[in-house]
Amino acid sequence: MTVQASSVPAKKASVALIRSWPLTLFSSLLFPLLLCLGFWQLHRAGEKAAINAAIDARLSSQPRSIIELGEDLDNYQPVRLHGRYTDEYYLLDNQTRNGRPGYEVLQIFVSGGQRWIINRGWVAAPPQRNELPEIHWPMAAKVITGFLYPVATSDKGRKTTSEKRIQRVNTVFTGRLQLARPDWSIRLTADSDTALVTDWQLLNSPPERHQAYATQWFAMAIALVILWFFTATNLPRKLRE
Repeated sequence: MTVQASSVPAKKASVALIRSWPLTLFSSLLFPLLLCLGFWQLHRAGEKAAINAAIDARLSSQPRSIIELGEDLDNYQPVRLHGRYTDEYYLLDNQTRNGRPGYEVLQIFVSGGQRWIINRGWVAAPPQRNELPEIHWPMAAKVITGFLYPVATSDKGRKTTSEKRIQRVNTVFTGRLQLARPDWSIRLTADSDTALVTDWQLLNSPPERHQAYATQWFAMAIALVILWFFTATNLPRKLRE
């Protein structure tokens, strides 16, 4: 009888540590989910870092003549072209740099009898929406350097390319320009002649952003444990006693 009497208070004491079983159950389900999201973001950060390293390695290679490449084209392949700009250029709308609105300038360049679409970089937009920036280019033949960048495949687009201001660059747009390769554009590098502002954002989200997201998920997991400790248990009171 003495043993049974002593075991009952001990059982009650252990049960009394949990004050809210619904909140405990909710926390036990949410906590591993938050951890999984945090580790997934770390995994994504590692993937983006590897992609960045591969892009940097490719961009650091010597540019090759676009004529020599033939059909052997690949993402971020550095290229060199000798030829002239035509007076055909377009302004890709809704492009910002450091919070400033502007355009990316896409211009036709003829090299070896082939027409290529060149993204020269960014220019600021005039104060008035109905105004367009003035675009200048050399009339003499030039050697330009850049890298290959794929054009988005789409079956939707405007039916005309007569307007200077465009909303997207896709194969519908480039397919009407009589280009050598409508599925590729060439983005100029910063040291290339005729380049504008070329701080290209090659990845939608850099590794640092995923690391920041992971930190947020882990912080939420820690906050959940603290919340559970103080609101769903009697442990703080037990510790004070």
